[in-house]
Amino acid sequence: MKVAVHQPNYFPWLGYFAKAASADVFIFLDDVQMPQGRSYVHRTMIHAPAGGTWMSAPVRRAERQLIKDVRFAEEDWRRRHRATLFHTYRKAPFADPVMALVDAIFAFESDSLSAFNIRAVTLVADYLGLSCRFALSSAHGLTSTSDDRLIELVKAVGGDTYLSGAGGNNYQDPGKFEHAGIELRVCEYKPRPYRQFQGDGFVPGLSVLDALFNLGPDAVRLLSYGAAETSVLPA
Repeated sequence: MKVAVHQPNYFPWLGYFAKAASADVFIFLDDVQMPQGRSYVHRTMIHAPAGGTWMSAPVRRAERQLIKDVRFAEEDWRRRHRATLFHTYRKAPFADPVMALVDAIFAFESDSLSAFNIRAVTLVADYLGLSCRFALSSAHGLTSTSDDRLIELVKAVGGDTYLSGAGGNNYQDPGKFEHAGIELRVCEYKPRPYRQFQGDGFVPGLSVLDALFNLGPDAVRLLSYGAAETSVLPA
């Protein structure tokens, strides 16, 4: 059973959903410290006429705050973000059905950043027909950190394979995973160009919403890793 673990990001990019598409269980890492400064946990990039532009949800900050405890700083941001998406993508091929999806997401009135992001990710995953099961790290009450935490989470949901992003090579110890009897599989997602209705050049790394507005459900075809998924063994 393949398990992926990631922070609950705000309308994340296609690489995030590629990991969910490859996993049997996707665990939202909601009980770790909220990143300081600008973070994908509360912002995403969309396609403006001149290229990529950031769209950020306002949040209240506190020291050593866990992601699951972060609250939105104001109430009107949903209306503003909805308006930005509408004006940006109103002429996109799948504007109507994807705006309906966006409206269903923004209708969720929780003031919790984590709860909102999790609902958004799961509704997008449903739209794309992904079959992975979603879980919360906070449901397991673990106190370990780093690789030990990941290993415990994989075991907690009955997994035997951990899907890591390419960045994990900088801090993960393959020996720990091998000792725990868990296969460490590194997945490097490389953006695959698709037709974006604004302009002629392809802008990579945008929110999944950009692909949905341009391709609709067919965006699921962009979520494969291919040969870029490899197992890592300790040196």
